[in-house]
Amino acid sequence: MSTKISKDDLKSPDQVTQTLRQGFVWTTAHSKMVITAIAAFVVIGAGASLMSYFSEKKELTQQEKYFLLEKAYTEKKRAFDEASRAEQMKAQTKDKAAPAVDASKKATGDMDKDYGTIVSSFEALIVDAPKTKAAQMAALHLSDIYLTYKKNEEAAAALTKIEAGLAKDDVLTALVLMQFGNVLANKGDCKAAIEKWQALASSKSLAFAHDEAKLRMGLCFESLNDVAKAEELYTEVSKKEDVNNTDFAASKEAEKYLRLLKAKKNL
Repeated sequence: MSTKISKDDLKSPDQVTQTLRQGFVWTTAHSKMVITAIAAFVVIGAGASLMSYFSEKKELTQQEKYFLLEKAYTEKKRAFDEASRAEQMKAQTKDKAAPAVDASKKATGDMDKDYGTIVSSFEALIVDAPKTKAAQMAALHLSDIYLTYKKNEEAAAALTKIEAGLAKDDVLTALVLMQFGNVLANKGDCKAAIEKWQALASSKSLAFAHDEAKLRMGLCFESLNDVAKAEELYTEVSKKEDVNNTDFAASKEAEKYLRLLKAKKNL
């Protein structure tokens, strides 16, 4: 998203608030990209560090189950995403001669029809061994599915089941806390969301996620009308003092929200 603010953005407090709300939607979507990218790194690229996770028989068994489920889930999700993009492209080009998208490849909007036993299988894996890394990765995917179908309560329940098994300063812990905050914010419980993101932002070894967590905290404080705290967080994220640990996408967004917040105060 651009950090440029148009004149229309500044016409009224309602428009400013709407822009901020759209920004929060962006951070939630951005979270999914971050989770996908880092989870892929954890699963595929971490290699030696993950071997310690698989040392116990229980963990290895659960990982084997998880990988099969992940494959089925990602293939189905990829097909839905491709069908959605094809349909959008057809609509944008208004090419009547373009072939219609195969309805069988599109998501129906009904979770049970779209994902079948994948959801219940993820749930079963989590219940069977909630303290394993496999369960944590399963919960991340499962919560994404639930969020897609606006099942916020179910998404929160899935993450709650694996929270007790989170290891301090672990990459997966960062991903779970980030996602948990998203789910709670979507539910309208910004106070609880802030607690999750604050726990993440307080961990020195998870500095890669601090800017993103603080940005979202700022948006939630904004929605709670704590303007001073929101401004403090936006300013902190936008400063870019530590180049090695700066999330430049979050930093640019923080700059935009800070300008909008100041404009809103002056209206």
